[in-house]
Amino acid sequence: MRSAQSLPSVTGGNSSCVAVADYDGDGDLDLFVGERSKPLAYGLPANGYLLQNNGKGVFTDVTEMAAPSLLNIGMITSAAWIDYDNDKKPDLVLAGEYMPITLFHNDEGKLKEISNKAGLANTNGWWNKILIADINNDGFDDIIAGNHGLNSRFKASADKPVSMYVNDFDENGTIEQIVCQFNGDKSYPMILRHDLVAILPFLKGKYLEYDRYKEQTIDDIFSKEQLKNAKKLEANLFESSVFVNNKNGGFNRQALPLEAQFSPIYGITWQDYDGDGKKDLLLGGNFYESKPEVGSYDASYGLLLKGDDNGSFTSLSSMSSGILVKGAVRDIIPIKHNGTERIIFILNNASPVIFQSNSKIKKAAPKRAAVKRVY
Repeated sequence: MRSAQSLPSVTGGNSSCVAVADYDGDGDLDLFVGERSKPLAYGLPANGYLLQNNGKGVFTDVTEMAAPSLLNIGMITSAAWIDYDNDKKPDLVLAGEYMPITLFHNDEGKLKEISNKAGLANTNGWWNKILIADINNDGFDDIIAGNHGLNSRFKASADKPVSMYVNDFDENGTIEQIVCQFNGDKSYPMILRHDLVAILPFLKGKYLEYDRYKEQTIDDIFSKEQLKNAKKLEANLFESSVFVNNKNGGFNRQALPLEAQFSPIYGITWQDYDGDGKKDLLLGGNFYESKPEVGSYDASYGLLLKGDDNGSFTSLSSMSSGILVKGAVRDIIPIKHNGTERIIFILNNASPVIFQSNSKIKKAAPKRAAVKRVY
């Protein structure tokens, strides 16, 4: 029976993810619900919500009491529960746009943000997906995180981040977003002149010609007062990465192989796909709705990364892996069907693609691809 209660119960935001765990240890499953954005206000910080189960499937928002740091935390895209310190209590990890990988420690039912202490500072990215797995079999959970990748016009680093200024610049009640990135030692808006004056007509007189607009920085375009009132977001890391648990309360970041950086990653799952007894990663992504001057992100056809049980991975060709998926992958879901392991690629505006794992017969037929397509 469908519950009559809406989740989350107190917000009008655009929800992006739900993660399930018994965070308070009372024997029933509670919910974390993350927001991607607020309606008509992309770029302004959205909320995460902690919803406590009363044991009968009715949930109460306990965020302000148990996890106040979740309020106005950012633009959340993915969330997962993790027992990073092996204390048998579920902790929470979040990812999002212009957000760092963010860790909350479960302290007797209170979620306390400890990202910097855990070695996750300066990881602000355009994160799309996180997955929890013990990739090196040391008994501690690790974090696999899908990011924007490196095959893009957008380049980010700690000293030269990609930034976004968010404000109602013309005070007409509508929020505008101006994305900037460095070229040399200066950061310039990525928006083209005709797009800028279309959303901010008051600038048309200032930039009647394209020649006047070239080499203009954000400080040249807007007044100090306009920029003072703007919300500035920054991203300094675009590599899809693994955060390996150091077993001392923190994580060490390792970039995934270069082939995993060819396109934004939205789907991640793990399994022993090649039958060697070691955990492998399966990735999918792409994004087609970007503006023409940026180009489509379509360089991923699915990627199988062979694990070595020490936290490192090697990419396999499509011939070796059996993976070849065209389209915009938004998730990868492993299931069992009649005792057979299957992997479902969920695509945007397209039918799902289904593969069957060959791991059980790989030893008998070592030249066989790791998976085969069945739908």
